[in-house]
Amino acid sequence: MTEIKICGNLIIDGHHRYLSSLIMNFELGQVETNLTSATKETPWSQIEFDENDWDSAAGIEHLNRLDAEYNKLELEFLRRITSNDE
Repeated sequence: MTEIKICGNLIIDGHHRYLSSLIMNFELGQVETNLTSATKETPWSQIEFDENDWDSAAGIEHLNRLDAEYNKLELEFLRRITSNDE
């Protein structure tokens, strides 16, 4: 799916795809949707870009530790259920 969800001039879902499309000069489709109570309008000038590679082995390990702690799970159990190994 390449469409982004918009409401008027707000992007509701698809911010990463929108930015990637600008970089790649690729035109995305748009689907109108509704605002929710969680919608907050933030000007692009206030957006800060995080250039950390969260898909690195260290980033994944960090997030897995946080998830395990938050969900009160053993880290090894979390690793096992999220592994791509068959």
